Amino acid sequence: MTVLYDAIDGVATITLNRPERRNAVSRELMSDFEQAVNRAAADATVRAVVLTGAGADFCVGRDHASDPSSRIVEGVSAEADRVRLRSASRVIEALIDLPKPSIAAIRGGCAGGGLSFALACDLRISADTAVFNSAFVAVGFPGDLALPWILTRVLGTAKAREIMLFPDKLSASQALAHGLLTEVVGVENLDSRVHALVRRLADSAPMAIRGARMNLEEAVRRPLPEYLVGEVDRLIGAAYSPDAEEARRAFLEKRTPAYSTSNLSVGASL
Repeated sequence: MTVLYDAIDGVATITLNRPERRNAVSRELMSDFEQAVNRAAADATVRAVVLTGAGADFCVGRDHASDPSSRIVEGVSAEADRVRLRSASRVIEALIDLPKPSIAAIRGGCAGGGLSFALACDLRISADTAVFNSAFVAVGFPGDLALPWILTRVLGTAKAREIMLFPDKLSASQALAHGLLTEVVGVENLDSRVHALVRRLADSAPMAIRGARMNLEEAVRRPLPEYLVGEVDRLIGAAYSPDAEEARRAFLEKRTPAYSTSNLSVGASL
């Protein structure tokens, strides 16, 4: 399998699994990746998702040395390539619209489409040895898998243009300074730090987390009057949910709340 999926204690881990090719993108990987993201979205027991790469790298983007027949863009038929690339691009929408928080755990190379995958996650925790690159222009491509769109949304127009038009290698510290990353840690601490963060997300009130994510998404997609309608509905839905009652009781009893994933059905329309 080019993508591994594992779900334990409310956390789904999706691992890009082509370590011999530095987890470079292939047709099979993109199909497996989309299935894994959709599986996490549909599993009511999953409260948070970690995306990572097998071996030494996260994902270096297009596999320029592979058999052309394994690539999304073969270079044989423009129309067939267009259809395949549009299909492959669905995974970016699936990641961004995932109704659960996601963390990219990044080590090694993260370039091109791999950078798109990382930026589509809510949080990006990087090893201090990781290296980043938009890459596309350097190999004669304008960009795919929504990288220009996501860069603009994450960094703003000026910085997105700089990183996209000048595809230079960035160290983890440089990527953090640019705003590409949430946090940089020593490579030996990456797994433990990601585990601590995803555990905190998974243990939080599911409806509150889901509603907060939707608020943040709609904040960049909708005009303020439309956004406020959804924000109010989500707040009221959460206020009348079992999650809110459990949070109140836990506070009064001075204990850690114990939320149920079944409570998400109460706010399914949020």
